[in-house]
Order: sequence, then C-alpha cells, then structure tokens
Amino acid sequence: MADQPAAVPAPLAAGPAGDRWGELVRFGLVGGSNTLVTLALFVLLQRWLSAPVAYTVVFALGLTYTTAMTATVVFGSRLTWRRGTAFAGWYLLVYAVGLLVVHGVQTFWQVGALVTAVVTVVVTAPLNFAGGRLLFRSAPPAMA
Repeated sequence: MADQPAAVPAPLAAGPAGDRWGELVRFGLVGGSNTLVTLALFVLLQRWLSAPVAYTVVFALGLTYTTAMTATVVFGSRLTWRRGTAFAGWYLLVYAVGLLVVHGVQTFWQVGALVTAVVTVVVTAPLNFAGGRLLFRSAPPAMA
C-alpha cells in the first residue's frame, strides 16, 4: 500500500450564527459608507444644483451603490437585473415606511430631530437587511 499524505483537517466553516454576524457587520459598513458619501455629495452638489435635484441625484447614486454592494459584499451573491430591481423596489418601499415613521414620531411623540432619526433607522435598517437577505442570500449547500 502506498504512503498517503496525512489528512489535513478542513478549516471550520462559519455556522449560520457566525455568517449572520458577518452579514450584519458588512451591512453596517456598506450602509455607513453609503450615508457618508451621499451626505458629502449632497452638500457638494448643492453648489451647482437645487437641493431637491441634488438630493434626487445622490439618492439614485446611493441606491445603485447599496444595491450592488448589498448583493456582492454583504451577502456574497451575484447581482442580476431581476434581483437588483426587486431590491431597489424593496428599498423604495422601506423609504415610504420611513416617511410614515417620521410623520408618526413627529405627530404623536413630538421629539427632536436626533430621536426621530434614531427611531427611523431602528425601524428601516432591519427591513432593508431582511429584504437584502431574502433577495441576495445564496441558498445553503445541499446536505450529502
């Protein structure tokens, strides 16, 4: 019998919980970078464009960026037109939910801008994460 090389143990694969934490961290980084860049561009573009036009431009750029990055970086998925369009639609739906939250907080709670922003993010960020996870997460490998 020929000598066989010693078996090398396979690296431990990240389980569902470890994978979920990685997704959450990447989601936070993508969202944070999107917010910082679009904020800076919004301020910059207002030198040449009206505020509503500048906001529309940066919103469209941010939506494109977050769709591509959520698919590829956050969930390691291949971005397709179908999934990208579905995510953009979901993102716009969550935007509408955010507007309702802002209106509700301002109408019924009457708090400052910071609390309004925090409450809105607490409601909308999990919805965006859930939509991205549903649309972009690859199916788990079949058990042998």
